Amino acid sequence: MGQFFDEIPNFLITWLEQQQMFWTATAPLSGSGHVNLSPKCTRGTFHIVNPRKVWYEDMSGSGVETISHLKEPGNGRITVLFHAFGGPPRICRLFGTGTVYEYGTPEYNEFIPKNRLPGSRAVIVVDVHKVGTSCGYAIPFYEFKSHRNQLLQWAQNKESTDNEFLEEYNEPSSKGLYSYWKENNARSIDGIPGLDSKTFNAAISPFKTGVFSYNSDDKSMATSRGTGSLANFLGTNGILDSKFLTGVVLGVLATSMLVRYV
Repeated sequence: MGQFFDEIPNFLITWLEQQQMFWTATAPLSGSGHVNLSPKCTRGTFHIVNPRKVWYEDMSGSGVETISHLKEPGNGRITVLFHAFGGPPRICRLFGTGTVYEYGTPEYNEFIPKNRLPGSRAVIVVDVHKVGTSCGYAIPFYEFKSHRNQLLQWAQNKESTDNEFLEEYNEPSSKGLYSYWKENNARSIDGIPGLDSKTFNAAISPFKTGVFSYNSDDKSMATSRGTGSLANFLGTNGILDSKFLTGVVLGVLATSMLVRYV
């Protein structure tokens, strides 16, 4: 049986914080525009301020639909969806109005004064005006294994490239994250403005991120203040998928055997 609330009830707060992912749904005001639905990882990115306000750290991606729709004048509509993959079934929707604080703005720095994730491009704040729950009986069971780390590794590589160029040439690299934002995150697929290059251009400086240690057993991630190179990021303080490491080892063994017998 579905229920609606004017704010996030106490019994949902802990449950929301325990989920491993969520979805955001937005749409442009134009009826012919594309409705967008984006999956998001909750690993240290989703935060509940109070029963009527939540925010999440928005990561770099190939598109910029959510940001564009929220920044569109007169728009700002957003629905955040959670549902249970394990345990008792449940679906929860947070209906609200979203505000975008891009990387380089004072508001972004207030929300993320340290321990910024590699590739973090904005803070999305949602003022919740309605909460809906439903049964979730049709949702299948899934067992959570671990989060994927490729995005963080890719972003750390982009940021390291920018940092090296800024140190040597006093400008970011054409292959770094700043250039990626300009080329891929400037407009939505409907042409609505996304990330504002003037904002992060004014803040161009070496990226500062945390050094991360990921424990796949307890499915948590600890962070500490630091910059570090990509090599350090992927080293003892880094995070790597076990399957990725297994593939590397098997590849090395196969290559050595091939060289041995050729």
